[in-house]
Amino acid sequence: MIATVRNFGDSVGVQFPRSLLNNVKISENDDVEIVVKYNSIIIKRRESHKHLTTKERIVAFGNTMDELQFSEIDWGKPQGKEIW
Repeated sequence: MIATVRNFGDSVGVQFPRSLLNNVKISENDDVEIVVKYNSIIIKRRESHKHLTTKERIVAFGNTMDELQFSEIDWGKPQGKEIW
């Protein structure tokens, strides 16, 4: 397929046929990832990312909440005009 880079206001872009986008499961307003590799532009469908809770993030790093130790941190005496 050959396409032409065109002006769209202050930007430039390429129009893709809907059938091509359907083949790679990209729809209008989807987020895509754009990568430059070997002097080429690669456009990939971005997988949706679920927002994780703090507990889910800790587990994703291979820890459990029980393994973590929480304690206060002493940052020392105020150095300027901080109010504690």
